[in-house]
Amino acid sequence: MPLKLASLTILLCVCVIANARGVSAYLPLSLAPEIERRVERLLILADDPVLTRPIAVARVLAALPRACERDAMLCGQVRSDLSNYTKPWGLSHASLSAGRGSSDRNVLPNRHGMQTDASFEASAEVYWQPSDFLLISAAVLSYEGGSVPVGSMLSVGTEFAQLDIGYREHWLSPMTDSAMLLSTAAETIPSVTLSNYTALSRFKFRYELFLGELSESTRIRFQDGFTTGKPKLAGLHLSIEPFPGWSLGLSRIMQFGGGARGGQSFGDILDAFFRPSEFDNTSDDLTTDQEFGNQAAAVTSRFLVPASTPFAVYFEYAGEDTSASSNYHLGNAALSAGVHFPLIGQRYELTFEASEWQNAWYVHGIYEDGLRNENRVIGHWGGEGRVFADGVGARTMMARVGWQARNEDMYEITLRSLQNESYTPTDYGTAYLIDMRYSRPWREFHFGAELSVGRDSFGQSYSHANAFVRF
Repeated sequence: MPLKLASLTILLCVCVIANARGVSAYLPLSLAPEIERRVERLLILADDPVLTRPIAVARVLAALPRACERDAMLCGQVRSDLSNYTKPWGLSHASLSAGRGSSDRNVLPNRHGMQTDASFEASAEVYWQPSDFLLISAAVLSYEGGSVPVGSMLSVGTEFAQLDIGYREHWLSPMTDSAMLLSTAAETIPSVTLSNYTALSRFKFRYELFLGELSESTRIRFQDGFTTGKPKLAGLHLSIEPFPGWSLGLSRIMQFGGGARGGQSFGDILDAFFRPSEFDNTSDDLTTDQEFGNQAAAVTSRFLVPASTPFAVYFEYAGEDTSASSNYHLGNAALSAGVHFPLIGQRYELTFEASEWQNAWYVHGIYEDGLRNENRVIGHWGGEGRVFADGVGARTMMARVGWQARNEDMYEITLRSLQNESYTPTDYGTAYLIDMRYSRPWREFHFGAELSVGRDSFGQSYSHANAFVRF
């Protein structure tokens, strides 16, 4: 009987794999805003609430039939946007911008670490898919002062279990302009990721599990001194849809190892994951050398309101480590909320998001560089607007308005503000940033220009302007 049961199980697994679709490419983050806006709008019309990014191309294709019933014109535009991804091989996207910025070297939000003094930005991705279950992508993002192979990876598997090895992006939040845990604020890290782009069961279960490596740090505390090394970064996201159009998710990241601290065993990772108050918080029974590392977690939700004009409402409640000696209470809380109206009238779009967090975010007693990669905070862009290693709390707001003219020209303006708390020795002022973008489609290209003008938390003004072409 056990042999028969095992045989049936193996046969069932083979049938599931045989009937499953293969791997999918991902849409790039923060590199093609025009496509991102259209895809966001289409998924809202299709009642598909997104909690993480990047978004798999296959997921968007699956959402097209329902969205087409509500907006045939948008459906046609997105089909055209995705046409570069539906061939056995080719160039999925390319972009080039040139411009000029101020010399104050402020970091632009969600631009993979790019600063305002960058005079150019270029990106491209080519791919080859020899079979449904294998995809090879080669990509690069370069700007003055940095270059990283964002999107370069080997993908194998199926729609229910896709393994990505390389520079896959990670955005762990339903927010469109920020993420407390992990975003595109810093350069993309190399990682190994297992996830599904097609939901499982009637509750639409989704998962994402990854292990990556941050850049080298010389400020890792160990044995009454410091050691130099590359800390590991592990992440997990789980989500379900209890009802159509409503998603709930849990996300977790863990920073550990590096240099002489070594790589903890699988058992150590499990102990720190399930009992962080005992194994990942220094106490009378746990020294700094024995402490596992650094953790942050978030509970997220996104609800699509099925009104005559559908819109999305979403939340993120995050914590840096635990509190009250509990394994389940998040410490140093952060709350973010947003609302997105993808279509107001016939041509307008509106998004509003706000975040507020307490102290101790992106700093740590063991990892004195904090949650950073290549000297940039890996989470919320607001973490850059303060003195290095100052774990001050802050509030941010973002409002974005977009509109499309009858000739399909697109205009967008984004307003951001940041206000740090005032309980540290540094006297922070209110920071703001205004981004304006114009783009015009022509055949398979988008031509346009962008202008960013702002003032940082220390009262210094800065700007950045560029012209671009995107394919």
